[in-house]
Amino acid sequence: MSETIWNAWKMTTFGLLLVGATALVTTLVMSYRADHEDVKQTGAASRANASVRKASVPSQLELAACQAYAQQGTEDKMTAESKDVASGGAGVGAAGGVIADGGIGAGKGAAGHDAQYLGAYRSCMRQKGY
Repeated sequence: MSETIWNAWKMTTFGLLLVGATALVTTLVMSYRADHEDVKQTGAASRANASVRKASVPSQLELAACQAYAQQGTEDKMTAESKDVASGGAGVGAAGGVIADGGIGAGKGAAGHDAQYLGAYRSCMRQKGY
């Protein structure tokens, strides 16, 4: 009759290998499931956001309102600057600087006006949720 010898170290090794394999398989299965749930959620979220994106295109009326708001805001500032120029205020020094430079940078005032207009327009659109 053959006698089976149970070596404690062999059994410990097999036990540790079994625990390690179980942990590895569990990790792989859970990461696979998590990836597929993210894909499902991302797909559902993109379909839900698509309707929001389509509805978030501003109407012509809202565009016109923001353009008028931006134009009004920049006209008020330009009117104040032109009053300064007419009364001999700070605007004259700025114009004199352009002339003294030989016209270099003469369009900077227009660029500032465009930047003010864009800032006002973007602010208006942001307030409307776009």
